[in-house]
Amino acid sequence: MSGSRLSFLSAMALICLFFSFTVAGAFDEKQLKDLRKSNNCAKCDLTNAKLGGLDLSYADLSSSNLTGADLSNCTFYSANLSKANLTGANLTGANLYDTNLSGANVTKANLTKANLHSAKWINGKSCKQGSIGECKQ
Repeated sequence: MSGSRLSFLSAMALICLFFSFTVAGAFDEKQLKDLRKSNNCAKCDLTNAKLGGLDLSYADLSSSNLTGADLSNCTFYSANLSKANLTGANLTGANLYDTNLSGANVTKANLTKANLHSAKWINGKSCKQGSIGECKQ
């Protein structure tokens, strides 16, 4: 096989690989519309969704995949995020007051300036007053 043909095939393989990762990391547009309409989206795939600044008070996002989602400055007052996957999510400045995070995965989530007062933390225990950016128990 000639060098140029091999280079072409290699380039095509890389392009296909890139698009397969891009599609795999996309969220479900219908589920996002449902969330915005009803504030409920249990077991939804919202991977990498841009939700910054939304009022998601009382929302049911239990067991949802929010990996890499932008949730900065969102209001989650009394929301249900139990068993949600928040790996790498941006929760900077989010208001998680009284939010249920029990069983959630918060690995590498950015909680800078997030209000966690009275939130039920991943271990099921309540966060104390003054829990900003981390859960004080």
